[in-house]
Amino acid sequence: MKAVIKATEAAGSLMVAEIASPRVGPGEVLVKVHTTGICHTDVTVLENAYVGRRPVPIPVVMGHEAAGEIVESGEGVHPERVGERVALEPIAGCGRCRQCLTGHQNLCEDWEHIGLTRDGTFAEYIAVPAKQAHRIPDNVSYEIAAMAEPFGLVVRTLEQLKPVVGETAAVVGPGPIGLMHLLAFKAAGISSVTMVGLSSDEGRFALAKELGADRFIRVDAEDPSEAIKEVTNGMGADIVVETASSPKAVRTALEVAAPLGRVSLFGLYREADFDPVQMLRKGLTVFGDVAQLTHHFLQALRIMAGGRIDFAPLITHRSTLDNAADAFAAAGKGDAVKILFGL
Repeated sequence: MKAVIKATEAAGSLMVAEIASPRVGPGEVLVKVHTTGICHTDVTVLENAYVGRRPVPIPVVMGHEAAGEIVESGEGVHPERVGERVALEPIAGCGRCRQCLTGHQNLCEDWEHIGLTRDGTFAEYIAVPAKQAHRIPDNVSYEIAAMAEPFGLVVRTLEQLKPVVGETAAVVGPGPIGLMHLLAFKAAGISSVTMVGLSSDEGRFALAKELGADRFIRVDAEDPSEAIKEVTNGMGADIVVETASSPKAVRTALEVAAPLGRVSLFGLYREADFDPVQMLRKGLTVFGDVAQLTHHFLQALRIMAGGRIDFAPLITHRSTLDNAADAFAAAGKGDAVKILFGL
């Protein structure tokens, strides 16, 4: 089968190759991948910048956002599952540690993650544990369902930050996760959403405006703390989500938050510079988390089926596995949001 792999330890070693199709094991299903999306994590894996719990095995088939059809069931899996349209939940815990036993497999130190600890979704077929293949609602397309994993992270944010109708929000980083938060906050009744980014993000700012963003701050051209006060009657944002994947973004997130604000940090970096005194004097609540739990993923699919949010505008590029190099190049540009491979 055709697959996109990180072939060697060298940064940028992308290869489109013919490899053996996976064999389905006990408790697994074989899924024919119909749509799979590029995530920023895939870019970091390719460039040797991924901050993970353990090294990524090389060579590895990359990718972890996907939807497809079950074509074979392994031992112990009901054969009636063959033919199901499914979206793939990427992680599974060890099932033995305290975090797994208390329902937090996303914090398992020995987790399995599609595309990071085992072969991923940038391939024509993938074998996965049956419990990680979730039925797609009939009115949800493969393209939209392939975004259930990143949108599940947004569901996690909603659960943690508990937005209230009429509050204000700021999203630091207008990339795919940032724009998904914009859509969710507007659907949840947030009165004003300010997108925070760089002047080079103009393409994404234009899309954000179409999706309902109310204000824009360019941190390389203006003071974000003063700019947010101008659009929030001097208060700052009640809710702030940092999705910029930049250590500088932590300071910005805390600066634009209102007193007693709630802040969620997404960036994967080892060190960041911020002012703890500012955080304490504002009385901020700061959330850090990684990945998601199954109920977040299932709720993402439920929201997609509900139809209140239109996810289609987030798809800015479509590609094929053969053109993976061009797709990854596009992922680094300021106008790209979701890039999907169709198989």
